Amino acid sequence: MLERDRELSQVPKRFFAALVENPVTALLVAINFAMFGVLLVTDGPNDTTNLYRWGAKFGPAIQNGDWFRLFTPIVLHAGWMHLAANTFALVIFGPRLEHDFGWHAFLATYLVSGVCGVAASYLVSPALSVGASGAIFGIVGAYGIYLLRNRKEFGVSVNPVLTNLAIVLVINIIFGLLIPGIDQGAHVGGLIAGVAIGWVLSPGRVVTIEDDFFLFGAPLVKTRFQRASMLKVVLCASLGLVVATAITWWVSNAIDYDPATMAIYGFYELTTR
Repeated sequence: MLERDRELSQVPKRFFAALVENPVTALLVAINFAMFGVLLVTDGPNDTTNLYRWGAKFGPAIQNGDWFRLFTPIVLHAGWMHLAANTFALVIFGPRLEHDFGWHAFLATYLVSGVCGVAASYLVSPALSVGASGAIFGIVGAYGIYLLRNRKEFGVSVNPVLTNLAIVLVINIIFGLLIPGIDQGAHVGGLIAGVAIGWVLSPGRVVTIEDDFFLFGAPLVKTRFQRASMLKVVLCASLGLVVATAITWWVSNAIDYDPATMAIYGFYELTTR
């Protein structure tokens, strides 16, 4: 019991250490909290009009040119529990990707997964939505692919981790189907984007063999994990944004919203001017 209490007392320290050692993760957490503070000092994070004012995804608004709403929902959260859940997941998985992938590949994975999640949400529903869940699902998917691609190098110890990741994702998707109000489109879209980006950008094991005749001709075998180059990160991120743009363009030109949805849009526009 004492040992368990001691471990629980170390959790806040581990969270703080993870943020100190991984500045991009810390920056993303800080931005989410800062924007939550903005919501608090205006009309609150539970007010849909206020969420719309600060950039929530809403189908008719994007259709009428507010394409910035592909990005802004990622930093908005509708309540303390929403913020806490996403922050917890970000601090658990963010440092792992930032350390192993490098900060640039991690940031690209997070942002592109988030944007693709919003685009997927826009594809399946016009409803107002916010949250970093698409980005979170993306980094979880990228981390899973990284472990899967290198499972021979990591050994059998990685199998339970992959199983646990799969269980967590399945449970979240099931809850998304059963509980109304959860943006399942963003979750699935972000996960697909993260898996695709992770496949391209995840570090791979590189083996080099050097001959050293001073050591009686015995070969020197060196092993390391090589991160993706900056050029590869930029190209991959650009392709992901192109996909999100294509989805958004298609929806904007193919969908006609019903009068009730357009009436809500008119109300939001009128009250947020």
